[in-house]
Amino acid sequence: MGLLLVVNLHGAINSSSAVRDALQQLKVKRKFSASVVGDDSPTLGMLKLCKDYVAWSPVDAQLLTELLEKKGMASTTRPLDADALKKMGFKKAGDIAQKMVKEQMRMSAVDGLVPYFRLPPPKGGFKRSLRRQYTEKGTLGANPNLQEIVRRML
Repeated sequence: MGLLLVVNLHGAINSSSAVRDALQQLKVKRKFSASVVGDDSPTLGMLKLCKDYVAWSPVDAQLLTELLEKKGMASTTRPLDADALKKMGFKKAGDIAQKMVKEQMRMSAVDGLVPYFRLPPPKGGFKRSLRRQYTEKGTLGANPNLQEIVRRML
């Protein structure tokens, strides 16, 4: 059991209400939004339901630290800075990442932290199709190359 990084690459246009509900529960309702979720059976069921809209892969502490430093938000309008980290009881973003990886907790469990990241499209574009699963030479679904794509989004 670990943590998964989930990125919505398709949006929610023309999707069923069950898929829209699952995207909302995963905190990736909009296109190019990302979140960190636990690797448990209910979450995997939601991911399989949304497999045509999202990509996911295991996340390590280094990538999570980069995401928190560059795209983390303390509120919907305020970035995650030193003052916000101090109010949460942490010294740096790496401390939050280490705690999340060790204790297998979600982003929504950290008080004062917005539980998703708003990302731009990747620099250099997508190298594979956004309409197909990873196993069909696409980007969607369980994608082991997702960390590289997310690094290009930062």
